[in-house]
This record gives sequence, structure tokens and C-alpha cells, in this order.
Amino acid sequence: MIIGIIGLPQSGKTTLFNAICGTHQETGGFTAKGEVHRGVVKVPDDRLAVLAEVYHPEKISHAEVEWMDVAGFTGDATDRKRVDTELPSAVREAEALAHVVRYFEDPNLQHPMGSVDPERDIRVIEGELIFADLVLAEKRIERINRQLKVAPHDNLKREKAVLDKCLEQLNIEKPLRELDLSPDEEKTIRGFQFLSIKPKLIVLNIGEDLLPDRIEIQKKFAPLDKAGHCAIEAISSKVQMELAELDDDDRQMFMDDLGITGSALDRIVQKSYDLLGVMSFLTGGDKEVHAWAIKRGTIAQKAAGAIHEDIEKGFIKAEVIEFEKLREAGSEAEAKKRGWMRLEGKEYTVKDGDVIFFRFNV
Repeated sequence: MIIGIIGLPQSGKTTLFNAICGTHQETGGFTAKGEVHRGVVKVPDDRLAVLAEVYHPEKISHAEVEWMDVAGFTGDATDRKRVDTELPSAVREAEALAHVVRYFEDPNLQHPMGSVDPERDIRVIEGELIFADLVLAEKRIERINRQLKVAPHDNLKREKAVLDKCLEQLNIEKPLRELDLSPDEEKTIRGFQFLSIKPKLIVLNIGEDLLPDRIEIQKKFAPLDKAGHCAIEAISSKVQMELAELDDDDRQMFMDDLGITGSALDRIVQKSYDLLGVMSFLTGGDKEVHAWAIKRGTIAQKAAGAIHEDIEKGFIKAEVIEFEKLREAGSEAEAKKRGWMRLEGKEYTVKDGDVIFFRFNV
């Protein structure tokens, strides 16, 4: 899973990236155009600690998410040439976007648009995503029209029909994530990696002084989440970066002083999971306990492929127990004694937190 961090310059993108990834990229300046920073983050999952008590493994492995800090966005939805030359192609790899919106005042850090206005900044970046997709769709439609004159293939006609539908949406300045597309239509345009179709997490980057008002600020922007294609989270990236650099005792003391409960970064990762329809199933043994990220609705045989393609190909059965049942039993032996472990076939739909032991033959 890849999440791209976008936003206007001086919004705190790189500060958030540093806080999440534990890196030390330079902040406070304009990131070079086209520059991309990458980092891999372990997804917090308290269930792994419980499995570790059951299996006493040599290794604990969390599911992982790759984050990208992407430069090049300015809010300009007029310059077609800039879309091709300044927006890095890497951002299209992302499965979701985290849009960092400045919600703090700093006289030493000038806002590129002259004032702090979160509502405006959300609009202009959304407009830039829509414009970039519009340019891409128009180019492809022009190419298809030329090809259809030579050889009117049905596949090209179907692709053009879907792109025309997308273009109509983009022309009224609406993102593709709000367009009602069938599964077949989504598959037809998947390769274009349109930006405005990606789920979006809006990260309101508030100042330390606004931390007590975090919940109310989120409620103010809640209407943006009405369609279920966006999520809202208000955090102070600066505070989170400072917390990430402290040891456990000092971190807790700092959080107590600021009245912070829970991890903002954990909330961001969880909301990103939810936006993408992702969950984790678990595996355990004396060698390793592991969380594996899969899409919700994945069947057992496909889930096996998240571990290794050979397990998917040679799938026989999945031995499954709910995490809570295993925790209550305290051991595999006791779970089996109570009849809580069951065999499922390849079409079984895996649930979040299922602990699975795959039987396979290669």
C-alpha cells in the first residue's frame, strides 16, 4: 500500500513525513520540484503483542505502508505544460492521497498564497488534481479518436465511452472519486492512475495552540467526508515530529503536558486503511507472528498469496480462528480443545483479525 503526501508548499508535508517515517528530511523550505521522499512505516497492531505471548516467536512483523512526500503541487489548475513537467509521475503510484492543509500561523513561514485559509487550500489542490486528470483524459481521447479512424475496435470504443464519462465529470470540476462507475468501467481506466479518483485523507495541520480544539476543527470539516471518499484528521505535524524523536518516558510526559491522548499517527494510518478498504489477517508460530494487509472481501486462497504465491497456487485448506477466541484460549492446543479452530475452503471470505494457518501442497 502506497500513500502519497501532497499539499501546497509550507503546509507541513515533510514535517508529517518525518513524523510518520522517523526520518530527518529538511523542513521549512520549498521542496525541489519533482522531488519525492519515500519511507516505509510499520502499521501499529496491538494484536501482534498478544500473539507473541501465545507463540513466543523469534520475530514480530507488522504490515507495512509506504509513504511518499511529493513536491510539485501549487494549486495552479491552468497550466497544461506544468502538469507534464512539474508533477512527478510517482504520485500516480499512490493508492491514496494524504493532503496536508496548513491550519497554523507562523510569521516566519510565509504562506505561498499570502494567508492561511484551509477551505481555499483544499479547493485549489482538489482543482489541481482534477485539472491534471482532465489533461490526461483529453490526450488519451484524442489518441483514441485517431486510432478509431484507422481501426474501429470495440475495446477502443468501450475505453472512449468510459473516458468520455470521466471527462464530463472533470469538466464540471468534480473529482472522479465521486463518479459512479461500474466495476468494469473502473477496470477500464485503472491503468491511467487518475489522481482525483484516489481516496483522500485531509490532514489539517494545526498549531500547538489549537490542539485542545482538535475535535471541533475536525467536525467543522466533516461535510467533506459525507460521500465516504475522504477522511479528516487534525494533528500538529510539528508536535508529532518532536514526539517521534523522544524516548518513551519523555514522550508520555510531553503528551501529558499537552493533553494528548492516543497517537495521531496511529489514527492517520488507520484512517488510510479504512479509506482503502484494507484490513489485516494474522499468522503465528514459534518462528514469527505476522500481520498481512489485504483488501476487505478477499477470499482465503487470494489471502494466501499475500504470504507467497506458492501457498496460493497449492492452497488446500485454511485453518482459521478469530483473534479474540485465540486470546481467550491462550494457546492453539486449548483453542482446538474447545473446538474454536475450523477448516475453511478457498472461497472463505477472510475477516479482519482472523488468525490463519494455511495448508498447501507445492
